[in-house]
Amino acid sequence: MTMRTARILLVVIGLLLPYAARLPRGLDWAQQYAGGGLGASLFLGVFNALAWGALLAVSFFYQRPVSLLAPALAGFGFLAWAHGSLNLSADAQSAVALVFIPLYALVPILIGAVVGALIDRRLRAG
Repeated sequence: MTMRTARILLVVIGLLLPYAARLPRGLDWAQQYAGGGLGASLFLGVFNALAWGALLAVSFFYQRPVSLLAPALAGFGFLAWAHGSLNLSADAQSAVALVFIPLYALVPILIGAVVGALIDRRLRAG
């Protein structure tokens, strides 16, 4: 796999992840995200772009695609857990979490980016 292909996969997974993370709990759960119309999808997409955009930015510091596994697994794992467990119908203010989820995902992405940099450095040396 080339780095270009890995970057395309990061973007595609980043765009689809909030919706896919809700599917295991059923269609009603997924409808909370998908049923809001174009405006809601754009809102979700713009804020979620913070997380996958950070992953995309990190990818430019690496030479090998395998180095992206650490930040991608950490960041996408957190996003999947957070989006999969957020109940928008529980409280009127729960939609505010859609803004903070991608911001909080930056922490595991940063930790994964450091691990990925160490992996990339080791692969370059060896």
